[in-house]
Parts: sequence; structure tokens; C-alpha cells
Amino acid sequence: MSRKFSRATTALHARNQGLALVELMIALVLGLVIIGAATGIMLSGIQGFRTTQGLSQVQDAARVGFELLARDIRQAGNVPCGNDIPIVNILNPANDGGTVPWQYDWDNAVRGLNDSTSLAGVTNQIAGTESLIMLSGEASDAYMEEYSSTTNSANFVAGSSNPGGHGLEDGDILLVCNEKLGTIFQMTNGSGAASNKIVSNTGNSSSPGNCSKGFGEFLGACTTNGERADYAPNTVIAQLSSTAWYIGDNGRPDEGGRSLYMARLGNNAGDAALRPIEIASGITDLTFRFRVIDTADFVDADAISAANRWADVNAIEVSMSLLSQDQNISTSAAEDGRLGRSFTSVVAIRSRSL
Repeated sequence: MSRKFSRATTALHARNQGLALVELMIALVLGLVIIGAATGIMLSGIQGFRTTQGLSQVQDAARVGFELLARDIRQAGNVPCGNDIPIVNILNPANDGGTVPWQYDWDNAVRGLNDSTSLAGVTNQIAGTESLIMLSGEASDAYMEEYSSTTNSANFVAGSSNPGGHGLEDGDILLVCNEKLGTIFQMTNGSGAASNKIVSNTGNSSSPGNCSKGFGEFLGACTTNGERADYAPNTVIAQLSSTAWYIGDNGRPDEGGRSLYMARLGNNAGDAALRPIEIASGITDLTFRFRVIDTADFVDADAISAANRWADVNAIEVSMSLLSQDQNISTSAAEDGRLGRSFTSVVAIRSRSL
């Protein structure tokens, strides 16, 4: 009986014993290894997701930037009535003997500015970056039914497919043309409900204003009455599209602070004004090289020195440098760990022969 009790006591004592210190330490180490491995896998997944997200941001910005910029390049210098007709510019800045603002300078409908030349009219351009200027005519829903030019004003009776009128506003910069001639001018009057008039006067009622009431070609100085143009019914009425592309400060330093911008000529309370539009963030640099007709190589803007050489540019090589908005997803310490990529594309100008 005593032996049986002793064996039972021994077995009960064995069952009540805890883990030894060595066993406990081994279990803790194994647990830490498993937790560390799981944490490493999780962190690796998070970093992979952030890298993929950053690359997607860069690719999306490049896609949007190239697509919209390429559209403007293809249309640069385009005239709805044909690209081989003379263009008369009766806007004041084009004929006052001073420097012509780029947004009215049809003689340089395509022009690149190097990294030491700032783009006039914008306030947020990043110093040391290039820019590109382009002008074209965008056909509207309006067309000319009747044209009269007097000593008081030049005015059109405009037809339109829009039942609400031609939709143009006082102060708009317009281009009218037929198969022989085109004229750039500012509409001084004619907006309003179901309006079918477009009036062009001289004077200071709008900025920049017109130097002449006549739409025809002139020799020497632009005179107030000018020359009447031979515009017949169904003459095209287009809006002057003036755009500049550049790198600007977006005011968001946490994202890198730089974006691709487009400045477009618009209408603001009767004055033609430039409107900056942010296109894509993360684009840190923008460079252009130009191909001139009958040449094989692309050259920098500095290599196109004569004014008439810009009229011979028929293709543009565009290069963009981009950084992701998120930091610490690459090994580049100089860029705060932002993921960087560079892309290049060549776009031909449709209005000019290759």
C-alpha cells in the first residue's frame, strides 16, 4: 500500500512541474523568430506596395503630361483655312514697335526658351528650367455671314450652329481667315444673349486692343482705318490659342514642390489674360530639342538663333524627369528617397512638312 501511494505521489508531482528555464528560453526565441519573420514579410509587402504606388504615380504623370503636351505640339501654327496663307496681326503689341508678348507673336508660333530665359506672364516658374511656346487657331462654332468695314468699326454678322449665339466674349482674341488671308484681332463688343455680331474697334476699351479697324494687309505702320480685307460669307472665325508649357512651383513641398504647368491665353473681364493650369505633379524637369526642316539632328533652343528658323521647326523632342510624391521608397538620398524616372518622346508638328 505504501509503495502504491509513493508511485502515485511521484506521478502527480511530475505532472505538476513547469517548464525548465532552458525550455522557456527556447520557446521565447522561437516565438521572436516567428514574429520577426512575420513582421519582415509585412514590412516587405508594405514597401513593395509603396514602390509600386510610386511607380504608378510617375507613369500616370508622364502619360498625362506627354498626351496633353503632344496635342498642343501637333496643332502648333495651325490655321483652319490652310497653313500657307499670310496672317495679318492688328493687335497693338504686335505693331507698336516694342517687344511683342509671346502670346500674340504669330511670327514665332513655335518657340523654345532655354533654361536661362524666364517665361513672361507667369509667376511660379522654377528658375533654371526650359519652356515651350505655341500658338494656333482653334475653329469655333461661329462663321462669318457678312463683313463690313467703316471708319467707325469693323463688324461681322456671325452665324453659328449654337442657337444661343456665337458664344464668344468681349476681349477674346480671334483669328478670321479664308483661303487667301487671315487676321488676328481682339473682339471689343458683341457678346450677349443670342448675339450675332462681332465688333472690332480701336481704343483702350480692351487690352491689348487693336491698332486698326481694317483687317487687310498693310505695309509699314498699322493705321487706324487700315485696309479692308476681302472676306466673303462663310469666312472661318477661330479663337487664338496661345499656350506655354513649363515647370512651376505647386506650393506643396511635401510632394516635391514641382509640377508640369500649362499657361493658356484666356479672357478675364475684357482683358486677355494668361491662366496657369497645373497638369501633373511630380514632373521636376522639362527639356526640349528641335528638328529643323531638311536637317537630321535635334538641337537645343540656343542653336536656333535666327527668328525665321523657328518657322522651320517641324518636330520637337520632349524629355521629362519625374519623381514620386512619396519619400523613402528608393535608395536615392539626394531626392529624399523618392522614386525617379525619365522619359523622352518625339512629336511632329502637323502644320509643317517633314
